Amino acid sequence: MSLQEEGTLAIGSGRILLSLAESWYESGLSKLKVYSAEGDEEPNWRAIVRPFQFIVYASEHGDLEELRRVQHACIAERKQMLPAIAIRGMGMVGPLLHPDEDGHWESAWMRIHSSVFPKKQTLEVFSTAAAGILSNLIIHIWHKAITGEHELDYRNQCFLLDPVTLTGSWHSILPHPLVSGNDAARPVTNLALSLGINHEQVSPEVWFNAFNQLTSKVTGIFHAWEEADLIQLPLAQCLVQPADPLSKEPAHLLPTIVRSGLTHVEARLESGLAGLEAYVARIIPLLFTGLPPLQEGTSIGAGCDITEAVGRGLRACLTKELGKRILSDEPTVVQRIACSQIEDGRCLYYLQALTILDGESLIAVGEPLLGFPTVWIYSDSSWYGSADLSFTLALRQSLQKALSKTERTAVSPVFFEDHEVKDITISDGEPLSYHSLILSAIETLKQCDKRLEVFELHSEPLWGKGPFVAYGVVLGEEESL
Repeated sequence: MSLQEEGTLAIGSGRILLSLAESWYESGLSKLKVYSAEGDEEPNWRAIVRPFQFIVYASEHGDLEELRRVQHACIAERKQMLPAIAIRGMGMVGPLLHPDEDGHWESAWMRIHSSVFPKKQTLEVFSTAAAGILSNLIIHIWHKAITGEHELDYRNQCFLLDPVTLTGSWHSILPHPLVSGNDAARPVTNLALSLGINHEQVSPEVWFNAFNQLTSKVTGIFHAWEEADLIQLPLAQCLVQPADPLSKEPAHLLPTIVRSGLTHVEARLESGLAGLEAYVARIIPLLFTGLPPLQEGTSIGAGCDITEAVGRGLRACLTKELGKRILSDEPTVVQRIACSQIEDGRCLYYLQALTILDGESLIAVGEPLLGFPTVWIYSDSSWYGSADLSFTLALRQSLQKALSKTERTAVSPVFFEDHEVKDITISDGEPLSYHSLILSAIETLKQCDKRLEVFELHSEPLWGKGPFVAYGVVLGEEESL
């Protein structure tokens, strides 16, 4: 017996349900049964939906608990379900729940950004016109579902309607990790082997399109990923604002992150990866549920392959460790250096730009951090410090901070006043090879009785399919024999 022959059940209340029933019969369709829960007794939803193959939940009153119970019944009975509700001053249709459990309504609810809903909600009832639009849309999706003519994958889409302007549009929905679940972090047992696997380089076009697909002011993992009105000289800049995956209801937004680069392409990539890292960092407790000691000390690295992700995660660990040192009671001791020969083109450009903007800068080296170089810049009455995998990378990072006027250090370093100013050659840091830097870092950490612990994070439940991977990185204690 076909789906159409077995009929459809409409559950709900209010003007949307009434409009659906009217539109249904005006369209010449038949076998629509309507159920409206009344009284205090909880209905047996599984028994109610069992005889039908397609369920519509249409409610003007936004009863989310009832919607969840109906959805759970439809999942248990393997029924398709389409929700259409009025909630927080907006109309919402979809996503289409499929018997294989795709299309959970909670994923859409937790993906929609809170800024979508009007701050001031009127007490007026949902208008007849708005209810009519939603009811006609329900019938359209129902017809496509039973005929198999899917112009959109309604399981991963929701429609939002402004009932005042009567305008709306479809929005893509990624499964939410708090709804669909996520895999626990898995330790990488043979890091050297994993790093040695050749990975095809991801082109800027591919990762640019992937970041674009993650960006939406309505349902995106990123609320924004753009240059906006940021000043683009002497450094290109791009901002990203991720949504908070731990929001229990319409998603709140995490703080805006700004990243810079020598080119616009580089700034775009840096900000996009930083946005993914901030997003994943919020759910570290969920990914490391069986490893509580690792939850606080883990840094997240994202990239287009394992070497980039682990390298970024390791650099984030060093930044975190330097922050701890700065906040400690011990004074930050540095020694001034001269850089008469700069072979690295980026450092040379950054330093020249900084000199033009703020006058001559002072460059100093600090005490090594776990064997890694620390470099300080004093410019425009502020200190900027960085620890990194190489001296050139540390200098680049500090110069970028000074140019962007970000991450100023509150504690002023103290000089070695009785030491001569050393002249150091800044070697060329191009091309950036995370593979060799990580292998070298492993040996450096061993000399400080530390070891690099890396954990693979299954990325598909976090942001769907795409070119990006994420790893958790921890600086652990070397096990004594």
